[in-house]
Amino acid sequence: MAPSTVKVPHDNRISFLDIRTILYSIIFGILFGFFMNKGTVFVAPTIRKQMLFQRFAMLKMFLAAVGTSMLSVALLTFTSHKLYEKIVNGYIEHNSRRGILHYIFGGTLIGLGMITCGSCPGTVFVQVGSGIVNSLFTCLGGVLGTYFYYIFVHEQVSLEKLPSSSLVLRRICDIFHIHSIIVHTIFGIILLGLSIGLEFVIPWKSDLNSSLLRKGTMNPNSALGHFLGMAAWPPSACGAGVGILQLFFIFFLEKSLGISSAFTVFAAQICRIKKVGQALPSLNSFAYGLKNHVSLLFAFGAIFGSALSSSLSGTIPLGAENGTNIFSSILGGFILLLGARCAGGCTSGQGISGMTHLLVGSFITTASIFGGGIIFAFSTLLSNNEWGFYNL
Repeated sequence: MAPSTVKVPHDNRISFLDIRTILYSIIFGILFGFFMNKGTVFVAPTIRKQMLFQRFAMLKMFLAAVGTSMLSVALLTFTSHKLYEKIVNGYIEHNSRRGILHYIFGGTLIGLGMITCGSCPGTVFVQVGSGIVNSLFTCLGGVLGTYFYYIFVHEQVSLEKLPSSSLVLRRICDIFHIHSIIVHTIFGIILLGLSIGLEFVIPWKSDLNSSLLRKGTMNPNSALGHFLGMAAWPPSACGAGVGILQLFFIFFLEKSLGISSAFTVFAAQICRIKKVGQALPSLNSFAYGLKNHVSLLFAFGAIFGSALSSSLSGTIPLGAENGTNIFSSILGGFILLLGARCAGGCTSGQGISGMTHLLVGSFITTASIFGGGIIFAFSTLLSNNEWGFYNL
């Protein structure tokens, strides 16, 4: 049969691409929410106690995610070099108005916010899906923090574009004149190896909430759908799953993995009111366009993926002890998103994606996130009984 000569209308082609983008965004979000839920890194005790070095699921998952993401990008660079260069250049352009103080200050605020509300801009959506009610107040605080940034901060700190030679915009592979594939491969193997090694030193089942163990969902015979119904999986495996999503994001959506911008896109919808949009032009730019809405669709998918995981394991809704009180949730959410906007991303956007792209600024941000979180966690531990978590 001869090929059809009928031309597909341009509008129909655009519609097909839009539908495909929407589906990919939601599907990847579902996978993200499912992996994050199974890794149990979304509950407040896990996040807070990681900063106190009492639990290590979060560290295992983060190392595995970054390591796998780097190995994925090494493969992508080898097979689709031009595509990856396009993504990296776009990422550098996104951060071109942020200096070292943005990264240090923003990263430190994210660390403080994580300890305050027991969440981060990505895990809060996983908390919502698992039925932790007060996570909705964290979302509220996040939206308020986003508005505060764009009303009072953005125009003051994003005045000039940095030259491409600025240290924070340079990549480690360029500084040391080593091909990126080599750096990605070495870093990826080391980080993933550290994550797996930690699993042997600190077995993942000994690092879980006791309430999950009591429910017996660790036993495949009592879990719906066998291993899919288990309340937890090894954090290193879940982190590797999240890291693979970086490859999918770049290849299918042509952008880096990130989720904190979902708050910006949601907050920007008020700019559809003409006078508001004119008053906040920097926020107004996020109100339109499917490319902007990818992160919001990804967030909705994460909520569903987390709900699916919790439903299969019979742990939905999770108790209030897995979150924080209303005041801490709102305040923490506010600080989180203020920091994420200052730094240009959170633990996923700057931590996983930025480190994967080997940007110096992203390494500074990640160090500031954990440094700020650790210092604040230990200082708060000395003055707040809530940190005992005796019931977990």
